[in-house]
Amino acid sequence: MRSPVALRLVARWLLGAAAVACLTTQAPLAQTSTVDAAAYRQAKNAATATFLDRKRSTKERLAATKDLGYPDNATIPRLLAIGADRSENDDIRWEALRRVRYGAGYREVVLKILADPNDGGEKLDANLIEDLSRRTTFIPPPRVRQQIQGVLRKLLDDKRDKVRLAAYRALVANHDQVAVNVLAESLRKGKDIPVPLAEAIDLIDQNGPVNHIVALRPYLAHSDSQVQANAARALAADPQSRAKIVELARNSAAPAVVRLNALRALAREDREFVGYAIPIVEDFEEAPAIRGAAMTAVAGRMNYHVVAAQDQVRFAMAVEKIAADKRLEGGDAVKLRESAGELHIYLRQAFPEVQKHYQNK
Repeated sequence: MRSPVALRLVARWLLGAAAVACLTTQAPLAQTSTVDAAAYRQAKNAATATFLDRKRSTKERLAATKDLGYPDNATIPRLLAIGADRSENDDIRWEALRRVRYGAGYREVVLKILADPNDGGEKLDANLIEDLSRRTTFIPPPRVRQQIQGVLRKLLDDKRDKVRLAAYRALVANHDQVAVNVLAESLRKGKDIPVPLAEAIDLIDQNGPVNHIVALRPYLAHSDSQVQANAARALAADPQSRAKIVELARNSAAPAVVRLNALRALAREDREFVGYAIPIVEDFEEAPAIRGAAMTAVAGRMNYHVVAAQDQVRFAMAVEKIAADKRLEGGDAVKLRESAGELHIYLRQAFPEVQKHYQNK
């Protein structure tokens, strides 16, 4: 055993060696950083020159976009000019405009393209709608908001599927009543639905389904599993639909996507949820993905709602059993077992009733 003095000497030697190592490595690192920065600027300048050069091929210009980085102030007007030029290739126009910082200049060019039915193909227009919507992250002044709404509302009747869908997505995300009412009315009639049916239900759900319950109910029995799944999610708050959605969640023969959506939605809305969700967690015959979804949903319910003590303990015991089940091998089964191990630790730390159960074992 080394003496305290010897240990202090070793510690001092290690500290000194570390300091020397730092001193000897700082200069090369700084030099490398300077070289890297210079190389980056050189690559960016070359890429920008290639992209802006209209004499270059479209392939060359698009290949250069990987090194464009953020444009400087002098480059932005040139990118806007390329984006506004209808003689340019649409992919080039898109790459130019998506790199321009959000502002009045960007909005002006984008809205002008979208307002002109002869300017821009389906892919460009759909991309610009999505980009404009994603980047308008604040509530714009009334004049700007009305300008954007006016352009996008006209695209609700566009003959191009991707453009029309992008317009509905953008407007419904901002609770535009014109777009919402068209969707709701078409769902109520069951015809002339302007976007894919599953998308229409999803959009109504995002906006808030409580005012459209009657229009949505028929789709809970739809033959398309994604339509049925979206309807189950949207209708979980509807007392008249609840029993059917619970039945779907518990039915092992129902499509997985329907059951997953039903479980997640019911966990938020149904006070009786843990009563039928815990048996799903306990059932080894169930698909691991379904058991995992039920397990996560029950844990979420316990975090935000009052759950009876006996149910807390029963759930913790079910999670413990999954974590110890060596039969769960491969793919979703392994994910389920690993998640259960982590969750069981959390349950024992966060819930006094669960702590008490394991302390008394």
